[in-house]
Amino acid sequence: MCGNSVHTFISTLELASLMSDSKYKLLDLREYSKYVKGHISGSIPIDNNIFVEQNEDGINVIPNCDKIAAYLSKKGMKNNDILVLVDDVFNLNCSLAAWTLHYFGFKNVILIDGAFSKWETESGELSTEEIRLKEGNIKLNQQDDTILISKNEIMMYLHSDKYIFVDNRSEYAMLLDQQGGNIPGAVHLWYLDLFEEHPDYFIIKKTEELMEELTVRGITKEKTIIVYCESAPQSALVYLVLKKLGYPDVRLYLAGYDEWRLNCGFL
Repeated sequence: MCGNSVHTFISTLELASLMSDSKYKLLDLREYSKYVKGHISGSIPIDNNIFVEQNEDGINVIPNCDKIAAYLSKKGMKNNDILVLVDDVFNLNCSLAAWTLHYFGFKNVILIDGAFSKWETESGELSTEEIRLKEGNIKLNQQDDTILISKNEIMMYLHSDKYIFVDNRSEYAMLLDQQGGNIPGAVHLWYLDLFEEHPDYFIIKKTEELMEELTVRGITKEKTIIVYCESAPQSALVYLVLKKLGYPDVRLYLAGYDEWRLNCGFL
């Protein structure tokens, strides 16, 4: 793997071997009603909404750093922990949470390749015991603006050959959009195109296959990659896959096409 790659995914096999290591904390971001019915042993229920904030127009904005830090500290997290995020099938709750933690300078965060569905399919062993840890102390005091891009910045870079805009919505979602279209010049890459489908779960495709598909679309490592979808979770997942593959400069349009449609849909 490229030296610039970031550890953003862990296999179920790797996770099983690390279960006894106390520095790995499993955070279950599924609905609490699902958590109480059965979860990976040792996992802690987390309210995914803590990582999401919107303005008066319903557009995603950066959430409150202090609130997230206080919440995770109350749940027992510390800065030297490695957080393994758990979600249903597609990891969409986890993806935005992971990107947000990256933005605030916390990079020791991993998603399960195949998500909860793969773990459940393979092991079939779930717990109903709710884990409560002694209060910790996690600090999130950095802002990494190199992984974020705003509407105004996009307007500046629309015609630069150093940037490539990647629309991660499904073709169906794009067709349903009343105004239609996308950011001018954007290439289409549905987020699920990066995953291999199995009967009960999705896992990331092999590196060679991914690089071939990305290169065909012009999504190459020497460019700045701008990913966006409707409101960020799908593109946050693509961000994490691209970082795993060693792409050095990937930026998320957090406000997404929800904002672009309102302000720039005429372009």
